Parts: sequence; C-alpha cells; structure tokens
Amino acid sequence: MSEIDLKSHLLKTAARLFQRQGYAAVSLRKIAAEAGVTTGSLYYYFNDKDEVVHEILDTGHRRALVDVRRAVQAVGLAADRRAMLRAAVLAHLEAIFEDSSFPAASIRIFPHVPPHLRAAVRPGRIAYVQFWTDLVTLGDPSRQPLVAPRHMAMYLLGAANGTLEWYKANRQTLEEVADDLTFVFFEVVASARAARPAARKTAA
Repeated sequence: MSEIDLKSHLLKTAARLFQRQGYAAVSLRKIAAEAGVTTGSLYYYFNDKDEVVHEILDTGHRRALVDVRRAVQAVGLAADRRAMLRAAVLAHLEAIFEDSSFPAASIRIFPHVPPHLRAAVRPGRIAYVQFWTDLVTLGDPSRQPLVAPRHMAMYLLGAANGTLEWYKANRQTLEEVADDLTFVFFEVVASARAARPAARKTAA
C-alpha cells in the first residue's frame, strides 16, 4: 500500500470509528488497531488525535460542498426550486451515508471536539451553510422571505442530518427520503407564507 493509500485508509478508519463511537471513545491506539497498523505507523502521518480530527472535519465539509454543488449544477439553474433542492438533499444524504463517511463523522463529533478545532474548521462549515442559505432562496419569487433564509437552510440540513439516527436502507431508499424532506420543506414554507400575514394582521 502506498503512503497516500495508507493515509487515506487511516482517515477512513478513523471516520468510521468516530461516527460509530463518538469523539471521546476513539483514541489513536484504537484507530491503529482497527486499521491493522502499528501506532508508530499512525504517528508517521499524524502528530496527535487533533490532527486526525481536523482533517476529517475539514474534509467532511469540503467534500459535502463539492458533492452537493455538483448535483445542483447537474440539474441546472434553469430547473425549478423544488428540483434543485431535491437534488441537493439527495446529494447530501448520499454523502453522509457513504461508507466511512467524513461528513457523517463530522456531524457526529463536531459538537464534542475542543473549541480550537471547531474554530479551525469553521470557515468550511460556514461556506457549506451559506451555500444552502443561497440555495433555499434561489428563484424565490418573494423578495422579502417571511422566514430567514439561514433558518430555512438550517431547518433542512437538520432534518437531513437527523436521518443518521433513524434511516434503514431496507425500508426506504435515499431517493424517497429526499422526496419526503423536499416535500415537507416546501409545505413548511407555504404554511409560513399563509400564516405570517394573518398573524401580523391579528397583531395589528
């Protein structure tokens, strides 16, 4: 195995362990044992656990953004909002459910890593949320959304990320989940449009 392949193998092993066991339960020794290498081999590539975690978090954000952006571009900006969002949701789901998923590991451990690591990868995280924020308002006929675009983006991402806790491949396909999440999102937006003017009128 080449050095590049071995480093990739170590990171994939670490991502798999972090996703299954969480941040605190995974040590470098455990990663090395699971990968079938000596701890010394692991230290050849990484000085400490922080370096492993940083690479997984940073790669997770960047990889998800590349995959989702590519899916939206494949649909085309001329497509309607529902088609674009559905493509983005499906790409996000496929990214977090792939084998040894860096994005899934990132979702699992991000709240638990030390503050300096969260700060180090924040630019990539912000860029990903901003992409979704722009996407949920792209083609919106309303120039003044009644729900803050970032809130809409976080609502949709939260729902998609939550599937890690309950999704079973033998019960439903990711395509079906993407259809459902997209449908619910647009229902929520439609309900907000209907409810907000009425609430404002009542308050007045």
